Amino acid sequence: MIELKRSQYVIPSPYRRTTWQGLPLAQLPKRIETKPLSSGITPSPLSLLKKEDVDEVNEKKEPRPSNVNVTITQETVFVAVKDRTGKYYGYAMNVNDIGTSIIETCKSNVYIKGDYALVLPNLSYRVFDEDSRKPLKDLKFVQGCQYHGIVPYFFLVERKAVIQYASVESVGEYLLQSTLKYEIIGNNFVGLCRNIGDEFYKFRRALATVCGKEEENKKDLDIYLSEENEYVYCGNEPPIQDLTKKLIMKGYLFEQKMDKTISHLPTDTVENVISALFTKFTTTNQAAFAATEKAEDFVLKVRGLHEFLIPKKKDGSLYQLCEFDYIRRCVMKHEKIDLYLAPRKMLHQFIGPLNPIDVNFTGVYNSLLSHDLWEKVETEKAGQSQKSIERNYFITLKKLSNCVYYKPLPQKKNKENKDDIPVQEYQNIVSFRAYVTAALFLGPRQLGKMVVTPVFQVNNSMATLDNVMEFDLPIKILPKETKLVIGVFQTEEQIGVNIEHLEKKEKNKENPIGTINCKVVDHNGMLLMGNVQCGLWELSAPNFISMCSENIGERAIYLTFTYPTYDVPVLMDAFNDDNIKSDNQEKEKLTAEETKKFKVALESNPLQKLTEDEMKLIWKLRYTVKKTKPKNLSRVVAAVDLTDVHAVAELHRLISDWPLLEPQTAIEMLDFKFPDQRVRDFALKCLDAMDDAELIMFLPQLIQALKFELHHNSELAMFLLRRALRNKNRIGHQFFWFLKAELHDNRVTERYGLLLEAFVGACGKYQIELYNEVKFQLDLIDIANHVKTLATKDEQKQYMFESLAKLKYPDNQALPIDSRMRFTRPVPNSGNVFSSKKKPLLLILQNYDPAGDDIRVIEKVGDDLRQDILTLQILRIMYTMLKNAELDIRMLPYQCIATGNETGMLELVKDSETYGKIIADDGRRLAVTKNDVLTLWMQKQCARPESKVTFEQAVENFVHSCAGYCVATYLLGIGDRHSDNVMVTRSGVFFHIDFGHFLGNFKSKFGVKRERTPFKFTQHYADLMGYKDGVESKDFKEFKELCSSALLSLRKQGSLFIYLFRLMLATGIPELKNEDDIEYMKNAFMFDEDDQQVKKNFDNMIYQCLDAWSQTLNDLIHDIVHYK
Repeated sequence: MIELKRSQYVIPSPYRRTTWQGLPLAQLPKRIETKPLSSGITPSPLSLLKKEDVDEVNEKKEPRPSNVNVTITQETVFVAVKDRTGKYYGYAMNVNDIGTSIIETCKSNVYIKGDYALVLPNLSYRVFDEDSRKPLKDLKFVQGCQYHGIVPYFFLVERKAVIQYASVESVGEYLLQSTLKYEIIGNNFVGLCRNIGDEFYKFRRALATVCGKEEENKKDLDIYLSEENEYVYCGNEPPIQDLTKKLIMKGYLFEQKMDKTISHLPTDTVENVISALFTKFTTTNQAAFAATEKAEDFVLKVRGLHEFLIPKKKDGSLYQLCEFDYIRRCVMKHEKIDLYLAPRKMLHQFIGPLNPIDVNFTGVYNSLLSHDLWEKVETEKAGQSQKSIERNYFITLKKLSNCVYYKPLPQKKNKENKDDIPVQEYQNIVSFRAYVTAALFLGPRQLGKMVVTPVFQVNNSMATLDNVMEFDLPIKILPKETKLVIGVFQTEEQIGVNIEHLEKKEKNKENPIGTINCKVVDHNGMLLMGNVQCGLWELSAPNFISMCSENIGERAIYLTFTYPTYDVPVLMDAFNDDNIKSDNQEKEKLTAEETKKFKVALESNPLQKLTEDEMKLIWKLRYTVKKTKPKNLSRVVAAVDLTDVHAVAELHRLISDWPLLEPQTAIEMLDFKFPDQRVRDFALKCLDAMDDAELIMFLPQLIQALKFELHHNSELAMFLLRRALRNKNRIGHQFFWFLKAELHDNRVTERYGLLLEAFVGACGKYQIELYNEVKFQLDLIDIANHVKTLATKDEQKQYMFESLAKLKYPDNQALPIDSRMRFTRPVPNSGNVFSSKKKPLLLILQNYDPAGDDIRVIEKVGDDLRQDILTLQILRIMYTMLKNAELDIRMLPYQCIATGNETGMLELVKDSETYGKIIADDGRRLAVTKNDVLTLWMQKQCARPESKVTFEQAVENFVHSCAGYCVATYLLGIGDRHSDNVMVTRSGVFFHIDFGHFLGNFKSKFGVKRERTPFKFTQHYADLMGYKDGVESKDFKEFKELCSSALLSLRKQGSLFIYLFRLMLATGIPELKNEDDIEYMKNAFMFDEDDQQVKKNFDNMIYQCLDAWSQTLNDLIHDIVHYK
């Protein structure tokens, strides 16, 4: 036999394979013999193959399967490569591997030859030759990816095709420098990014894709026009009724002491107004302008606010004066119109990249996350359909650990708390008897019966279990939106007792130890399988509304259980098949009785629960609903059995061409009652018609609705991100603070954090604005916390003044409560520290607009503002609705926003006083019993030389504002209405503050309710309206009429308010935890009464308030405690 030369042999790959994967040795050429070489070493058959033989074998060889479905760690790197047929394969590698080794391994895996290089997907960057000869972990690019929590992904291509590509190390330097966004979000988020999971990574990719598309869409827009429109405020005020009456306006030149009076019709264009003002100013003082300046270089600015009237809309059409909220507001309130001619460039400060290095890397970051190689890679899709599994769904309990029963002890009063709020203390018990409950929920619907274990013993906070909990629902019809709700309870029953058989009154004696909601299907649509250990939320009872999230706190109770496990993955596809036979509507005619029932069911109170018969009838006539009453879609959805594959398929077909609903109707279908993803997606299609003003109005609810999404990646998340990026100044600003305020809650840290990362990373220079706001908030928190440690009021104020003076401030910056409010720095040695327990700071800030008034805000640290924020938002919505109904209701729902955990900022209404202070300053003995207290105070205010209103005008303001607040606080069930929680401005506008109790949660003392009236309305208020000795004045009658009109107007949209509160059930607000908490509002709207009866009922409430001695007594006690 001829001896073969070494040069004829194929050199093995870097991993020194000695066998062919999956290739039987029998297939090797028979002429090859294995015999010892001179060295005595027996070569492998592979090393003896001739090159042409290897090529022949390679052509028949299947590439090694992709292995991208692995657990992702900080050391993971992915490489994609195409084989000779053009198919994509992906392989997980280790960053410790050398680049050249990785290249050779990938080539070997797919049997390709040639000179190859590693490049970035969809980007013109490659790993240079010299960098390929070292471990990937030494590349700045990989280090930058690791810092940002990005999985490095390379594509293997022929080197000659990418010889001109730049080095990936320049991208690495960019990544390592791009750290500002984490300072804005919070550096703790960086650590979260490094704990990468598959759902985390895929959600991040989806968000990056949205950001990339929005950036791409900007290329087709006028970037300056788009930016300018972010400072436009339209749509919140009702239209001007008389468009033929000219508007008299005072025009000023910004930062100059020049003014001109002009008059224009409301329908005139802003462009014409700017041109007229510019001409007048240049005619009298050309020196105030640069020689090159033209009218086109200016816009109109509202005094004191970063709010503008600009000439053109995004589409290039012209704005009219009457479209702007400021003009409408001035006309409605009969206020003078002041406009400032300001440089257009004021609106361009956030255009462009964050810094010069960003210019060369626009879109690079999003491309690193959103490339499409992941989808192109060939992966094994082996698995089985859920439709093939006959068994019922089940889990197997294994173990409880750290299981402590926190037994409530008798409550003690907190002496430091002026409101005498009891403090709950607990005894920690580590050995006790317990049982576990489990139930499957689809939204609010329980699927089958709850399963309960027999009673077992917990010893030293541990319990070993072996309980199979099987549900009466087959896996083959298990909807993928199902939640598994688990609860652990303490009991006094004997070990082995079956709790299911106890009487209901005995069950209610049990104490909740902990609970958790778990998914049954993962984010890829696969049935969850295998062992899991999850942290339960202590001291909580099961609640299907709660998110599927794990407790990672120190007091978490750990439950180990096993999901149903099968040999291959189970695809939850029973409801995915569009070819499922439709459950077609029957064509039979209705009986007279059925027709009557159908009509009643559709026209009844939309919040009324339908009977089974009514739901069957609505489903039977779903096409009739679609044609005649499409707004009742939610009732059709409620009538569907979501475990019936055919019914769900029919529902999906129905909504595919259902007429779009009004956004305020569709918003209901984003709450917890509507888990079906296609229904939720349809609701978002309807909401997309909202303009920015309307979207901002409902933004808090939409942010909270993210908690009702089962997985991170949802259409709602993408919708909110898109709209935030399209208007950073208005929507984006609020979007940022609503998310950041809850980032401390680990239920939402990952979901909200990733949304914040995507928004902040894609908003360019606007990052600077957000950074300045965040930094100022952190500084204020430090000051507020130190102030609490100081003994005297003088020490506290002096420390606040000195600390504020030491801070560095940008030229101007916005405040979290409203991006229109911009300041330069605090007014020196001004402000106050309030005397209440949390020591709120009163800040007086210099307006960046020289013509604007100082800005007054209150910084609170240590107070939960969530309930105040929700109440004020609802008050603003009510106010907007009443204005649109042409009711002259003059409310003052001031601004309030949370900026973090128990921190936030409130707007201070200037020239106002608390009702309690007015009583205390009266000077007469027992002034609270004198009906004319408020009347005398108002007369005194109107007599001041600087007063802008007469006494008659002040009374009118009081009547119109008091009516609005009486109706609103009644509907919302606002409690704790003592005399320091209501205020009056010097011009007579009445308003409420501090909304610590709502929805009928009125405070009690010694078991007696402090508030026995439906709202706050005293003899003092009536006296100011001219009501004396039971004789009703004209103003008092107008007050009653305004109350009735406001209540009837709001009642028409009462269901919307119920929907909005339902959407807020996941906030964690103590007085808003479940649907029962909203019952008060349902009753307050009196949906079952006719308008005449509602009017009569509210009139009676007004008289009830006037006759109630309890209000006077409460105000007297408050006056003695706080002012004497």
